[in-house]
Amino acid sequence: MTDALRELIATAADVMNAAFAGADPAAARLEFYHQFRKLWDRGIPVGMGLGHLLVKPEGDGLAIERIAEKGVAGEKLAVISFGHATGDVRIHFDGTRWRVTG
Repeated sequence: MTDALRELIATAADVMNAAFAGADPAAARLEFYHQFRKLWDRGIPVGMGLGHLLVKPEGDGLAIERIAEKGVAGEKLAVISFGHATGDVRIHFDGTRWRVTG
């Protein structure tokens, strides 16, 4: 995983609204997707050199994939878990908000 992708994930987690996410991992997953999608709509991932990304459900978490374009194959870049010890990137609730911890 690239530093740019980790930064993008951390940014989406940082702007999550605790009123919508609370301590519930399922709600946090939806709120993370909402915030990630807002960044995606503004073209932030492309501007960071990550290309066009898709977010798909995977188990209890989310997978981030780069779509195939311009002769370059698509690929899974990361799996994000919410409150679990699995996944390439782990986002945990610290009692106040959700933060990237791994």
